[in-house]
Amino acid sequence: MRIKSKDTFASRPSKAYKENPKYFLIFEGEVTEPQYFEGINEHRNKLAIPQKLSIINVLRNLEDLSKSHPIYALKMAKEIISSTDAEFITKENLLKNIKDYIIVHNKNSSGDLITKANEYINNYVEDNIYFKDVDNIICDIFKEDVFNNIASNIINYINFQRYSLDYNPDIDVINLIVDRDKGSFKAEQYDKLLKECEDKQIKLYVSNPCFEVWLLMHFDEFEKLDFQKLLENKRVSSKKKSRKYTDKKLSEIIGYDKANLNFNDFIDKVDDAIVREKNYCEDLKGLKENVGS
Repeated sequence: MRIKSKDTFASRPSKAYKENPKYFLIFEGEVTEPQYFEGINEHRNKLAIPQKLSIINVLRNLEDLSKSHPIYALKMAKEIISSTDAEFITKENLLKNIKDYIIVHNKNSSGDLITKANEYINNYVEDNIYFKDVDNIICDIFKEDVFNNIASNIINYINFQRYSLDYNPDIDVINLIVDRDKGSFKAEQYDKLLKECEDKQIKLYVSNPCFEVWLLMHFDEFEKLDFQKLLENKRVSSKKKSRKYTDKKLSEIIGYDKANLNFNDFIDKVDDAIVREKNYCEDLKGLKENVGS
């Protein structure tokens, strides 16, 4: 897991930051949903969201981007819960964090640096590493790169990730945001997800058939859609990469680009979407079969 950082991880979060409630948002999708909720966060004043509330988009590690499924999103949620007061990190997750930093910040030399990290961790590190030992491991891996500060930057990045993802069950809320895509999300998996979220007090948010239904609810045109086609959400032509019904309708309304969502198209209509949503299925069990969010 990771959260985006804007090179603001040079120091550990303040005590006040740790005491403020966090809303962890964990998505099945890796593109549209994070962009939408980044927009929500950036316009929190207009949307009357308290400043003391931290909204944290939890993303997959870069090498896990293809793992787009509600069950994998649930796995991430459970990892956050189990990491409470954890004293160690697995070598797999340590290596993923190192790779994430290198790929984003050291593109030109990423191959050599990742090779060093792979060889050292796989040959010399136990499966579980105490956090107190991480700094020494990082420094040892990149001791030949002392002049470019790579070791200290990675250490700061890992600390930033650790403390930002620190979960306090007394004040924090974990929110799972998934699609009810019948093509990839089987009925028994849906039932299992509902039960596990209830058991572990994870807030579950479902859109049927997909998150674009929620986006469409921002607009009056939603009422005029063909709801059978909406529920089926098939591709609009026989071409392999043709748009699905929801994407096409959003494109007709706002020129929607799934990879580059423009939140300005939605900011003034969030309240409309909240009102409109209540006219359709909101019940998690009902959303197994019905259009809604």
